[in-house]
Amino acid sequence: MLPELGSIGPFTFYSFGLMAAVAIVVAAVILATDMRQRGLDPGGAIEIAIAAGIGGFLGARIYYVIEHWGEPGEGLFSGAGIVWYGGVAGGTIAVILVALWRHLPLGLVANLVAAPLALAYAIGRIGCQLAGDGDYGDVTTLPWGMAYPEGTVPTTEIVHPTPVYETLASLVIFWVLWRTRGRLTAPWSLFGLYLVLAGVERFLVEFVRATPIVAGGLTAAQFISIAIVIVGGALVATGWNRGGPARIRRPV
Repeated sequence: MLPELGSIGPFTFYSFGLMAAVAIVVAAVILATDMRQRGLDPGGAIEIAIAAGIGGFLGARIYYVIEHWGEPGEGLFSGAGIVWYGGVAGGTIAVILVALWRHLPLGLVANLVAAPLALAYAIGRIGCQLAGDGDYGDVTTLPWGMAYPEGTVPTTEIVHPTPVYETLASLVIFWVLWRTRGRLTAPWSLFGLYLVLAGVERFLVEFVRATPIVAGGLTAAQFISIAIVIVGGALVATGWNRGGPARIRRPV
């Protein structure tokens, strides 16, 4: 584990923060590439990626801090740890605001950010793994289980490395979305597929995470995941074969 990379004066640099920055840069590159391949102007890619990154990070951190309120070292900009559905909400709001400001079609922008969002989340979870921030799972005897004795939230028990699971799953989701983007062109449809796949991923990984059960043998995250899958499925169903991609004009 490597929660801290070093300090300069009063400033401490965290591995989680580094991976968050890498995620934004990579997402911007992927987004610009996709827009260029679609014949769209990639000029707004960096604005959209930064908005999604900042909004997603704040949403994910705010939700995480609320969940872990009062625990040592858990401020909004200190420690580590993110909650996916908080990040989706925050990132979505931020991207909508940018799209409205730049007069961009919301449905198209939603489709454009789907694959970069999955890849950015995969990179962000690498930051969680490096930080050992408590997002790991239950005790396990599986050969790839690991301890986090030097993590932000340390444990010497052998547990499921769920950040690794989520990174691998999100890479698969990115690959599916990237390969599907030329077929799901109706507004919101590709983003809907992202919600379905990411919701299923989070629902499944919760079975091995150290998360409290709230009702019916399920965690709060699993109930939210079910709702997200339903919303995503509705977006895919209603947008199937409905229209083609619009064009984005150069931001001014």
